[in-house]
Amino acid sequence: MGGTFPMRNSPQVLSVPGPNQRPRKKVALKPGFSPLDWARLSASGKDLRGVSELRLISMDEVALHNKRTDCWMVIAGKVYNVTHYLEYHPGGKGELMRAAGRDGTDLFIKTHQWVNAESILRECMIGFCSGPSKNQTA
Repeated sequence: MGGTFPMRNSPQVLSVPGPNQRPRKKVALKPGFSPLDWARLSASGKDLRGVSELRLISMDEVALHNKRTDCWMVIAGKVYNVTHYLEYHPGGKGELMRAAGRDGTDLFIKTHQWVNAESILRECMIGFCSGPSKNQTA
């Protein structure tokens, strides 16, 4: 079986973003802010939530946390305090800030449908969204 690797039209072939997709943009992370560093911090026992217990959280409350120093977002009905994660995000802080204080589910799915947010942000989860979002990102 001769041929080239990867085969034509294989999912292993890199493709150009379609007309409705933005090209993926990665930024240079500061030393000490790699995905492995984030995994270490997440497993360290440090409080990344900033709340004492999981609870129901309204979108009005989520909307109040829309700054780089205090950043919450909703992904798939779960509310995360991503303030500590901002420096570790491979796409940069600005990309995460697009969903700051909002429901970022649609944006997350468009941008990284293959990523397991629940696994990466497990230690940042602060509760569950108590109702439908009026301010989802597109």
